[in-house]
Amino acid sequence: MIHKTIAAFLGLALIFSLQLNAQNIISGNVQGINNEPLTGANIVIQNTTIGTATDANGNYSIKELKDGNYILRVSFFGYGTIEKKISLTGSNVTHNFKLIETSIDLNAVVITGTRTEKSLKNTPVLTQSISYQELENKDATDIAQALEMVVPGLEFSSQAQGKSISLQGIDPQYILFLVDGERLAGDTYGDIDYSRINIADIERIEVVKGASSTLYGSNALGGVINIITKTPSNKLNLAASTRFSNYNTQNYRLNIGSKMGKFSTQTSVVYDKTDGYDLQEGNSYRTQEREDALVINEHLKYALNDNFLLEGNLSFMNKNRDNTSENLYDRNNKNFTYGLKASWFLNAKDNIFLSWNSDNYELFNKVTENELVSDYNNLYNNARLLGNFSLAEWNVLTIGTEYISETLTAARNNIENETNTEYVLFAQEDIQISPDLNLIAGFRTNHNSLYNWHFTPQTSIMYKISNFTLRGAYSMGYKTPSLKEKYMNFQIPAPGPPMFLVGKEDLEPETSNYASFSTEYNFNGISISATAYRNKISNMITENLDTFVVKPGGIIEYAYDNLDEVLIKGIDLMIKAKIAKNLMFTGATTFSKKINEITGDDFENVRNFTGKFNMDYTLNKKNYDLNMNLQTNFYGAKSIFLMDETSHQIEKIALENFSLWKLTTTQTFKSNYYLRLGIENIFDYIDKTGGYNNGTSGRTFFFGVGIKI
Repeated sequence: MIHKTIAAFLGLALIFSLQLNAQNIISGNVQGINNEPLTGANIVIQNTTIGTATDANGNYSIKELKDGNYILRVSFFGYGTIEKKISLTGSNVTHNFKLIETSIDLNAVVITGTRTEKSLKNTPVLTQSISYQELENKDATDIAQALEMVVPGLEFSSQAQGKSISLQGIDPQYILFLVDGERLAGDTYGDIDYSRINIADIERIEVVKGASSTLYGSNALGGVINIITKTPSNKLNLAASTRFSNYNTQNYRLNIGSKMGKFSTQTSVVYDKTDGYDLQEGNSYRTQEREDALVINEHLKYALNDNFLLEGNLSFMNKNRDNTSENLYDRNNKNFTYGLKASWFLNAKDNIFLSWNSDNYELFNKVTENELVSDYNNLYNNARLLGNFSLAEWNVLTIGTEYISETLTAARNNIENETNTEYVLFAQEDIQISPDLNLIAGFRTNHNSLYNWHFTPQTSIMYKISNFTLRGAYSMGYKTPSLKEKYMNFQIPAPGPPMFLVGKEDLEPETSNYASFSTEYNFNGISISATAYRNKISNMITENLDTFVVKPGGIIEYAYDNLDEVLIKGIDLMIKAKIAKNLMFTGATTFSKKINEITGDDFENVRNFTGKFNMDYTLNKKNYDLNMNLQTNFYGAKSIFLMDETSHQIEKIALENFSLWKLTTTQTFKSNYYLRLGIENIFDYIDKTGGYNNGTSGRTFFFGVGIKI
């Protein structure tokens, strides 16, 4: 059925591709401060396949355009995005643009909160957007660093299986990671393998907090993190870099993109390695194991005409991990993803998307040096048909259907092709009630092969008054137990006798009720926002540490269960301000509580306070640019609870508050070559817990070189 739908859709598009194009030409120039031409500014005609970039003199030209009405969008990092309505009637037109420097580009386009293109200032769903240039300035070497530096309430801790994320007190299994809107397979304790996200392929990261199950389904009870990948706009885009730091840590990046006529290709390669380190002498579980990972991404696009675009995506990862514990095999992780997408832009506002995405993550044990045995294999297949239709000037209807299939195979648990399938229908109305009042309401209904039907609603509202923007949201979340939670038998990578976490087949789905209210103030280069939120999760699935079985050989076994009714509430504060001509300050803090609704007690394993502060200084000369970035992260105290390996009793371990400071300097010569030097953990904080607090080993130094064309 899916193949027939795709064939019919492509056939219809080919008919439209035979239409003759008129010979309209749009051309012009894009300038920045002091009337200097901006090289590489992006020029896009909204809701079409058409786009280009300015040349070395700031000039652009778009040819062979049909008659009609269009919206021309011009953007460049550090400047405010401009959109201009144009009308073509068979003659050439010239449009010149002078962009204005800004510390906050409120006209930047985001898509995650509503699945439609909206500017930051006009989206009722509060969205945080992080550009690739911000990641460059902060020297983010992986997705964990990229997010932890800027997202309030987000923290990565170091655990035996790798990095583990939490957001506003929410555990990783409630945070949905997407790449270009597609979900990722494979997780450990709810965490995906963050090594598989190609940092060189990121154009921007969009973060939406709170339950988003209406648009994105299961796992989106706590938030959505969407990685938007790069799209080339020139005949040749090239970026290559290398970075070195302590513990023989090496990072290599290569990005090659090309757009020639109707065809474009984007290839990104990342190779990372580290020898790792151990924070506690004699502990066989190192804080950072020796690892290396190769990730390759490929994107292909072909525009059949101005209104129809075909896309193909491939991604491959190969990762090796040497476990120092005698109880664990060394590991080899492999991931392969492919996707196909057809986009039909009906007019300036309406569009239809048809896509198929397949993601396969497999974990192997290295039984011998040359023998790999599959530990578990997780496969996601996802087909989606989505349309956005402007039924009136004040209305956009988003409607779609999805097929989602998850398959799990794990030889060690005698699991072979356990499958969970969902059929989904979702709809959303975006209503512009007045120029200052916007309302979005939607629902999702899905049939799960294991849990039957479920209905999930969501609504958001935005009101503007003077320089203030008020936003309110209510949404319900829904999460079916994962196949691993139901069937897997997982060995806990911890010292002492073997400990196993086993699945439970009769687990019930988890639900949530999320509400938030935010106030945002923007004026003259200053942006201040405050967001209060409340998220109540029912039937929360957690490890039942109070009930365990000791089996022969001292093996400890405990299971998942629907144990908790949890309330998470807090406040996020953010500020962005240009405090001098070349100096930018960004600050974000979060105050949160996680409460057991059954006992009324606070969870002690949540930091009630975190803060992230950033100073960014930029100096631009004719053939020399300097960027200096000072990043500071503060972490409040918390406690964790561990099972004693001898007594099997639960013990409480207090983790202190601490701060981490990082200084990065980037010098760019002739706009193409750069040298990067810096210090991480300036004040030499060492995590004496062995990794439970943060896992940092102390002060490190790094340097790198790169080229951009």
